[in-house]
Amino acid sequence: MRLLTHNTMRNNTEEAKGGGWPLKITAIEVRVDDANDVGSDPKNELSFIKGILGMLEWSTLVQGASQMGLNTLPKVLTEEMAADEDFLRALYHVLMNVHLVRGMLTCPDTGREFPVTNSIIDFSMEEQECEKVRLK
Repeated sequence: MRLLTHNTMRNNTEEAKGGGWPLKITAIEVRVDDANDVGSDPKNELSFIKGILGMLEWSTLVQGASQMGLNTLPKVLTEEMAADEDFLRALYHVLMNVHLVRGMLTCPDTGREFPVTNSIIDFSMEEQECEKVRLK
């Protein structure tokens, strides 16, 4: 699971009552891909980051990065940083090349845990939860 993905994930079960965000990360295994190994296209990366920057919940990104052992993101995103191409390239790397391979996501409202295995989050619901959804 990429940090970009984490920025949008929430517990959508009825018990979360519309909350369930941001999910707390408990990292067991984290993988950081080298940009040279996965390929790099600086022009497209900058375009991508500039396009999503306004959609990111910055404090959630900083919290998630910290929970995965990355404590280098600034607490506040300034206009100067948002215009700095070196910063934006580094941000792209954090969002796209840092992966939670194995661990747990925990809902802050319900305490429900969602396991992450091989970078895939298991949001499976119990059968009775599915019935509640079908009856609505």
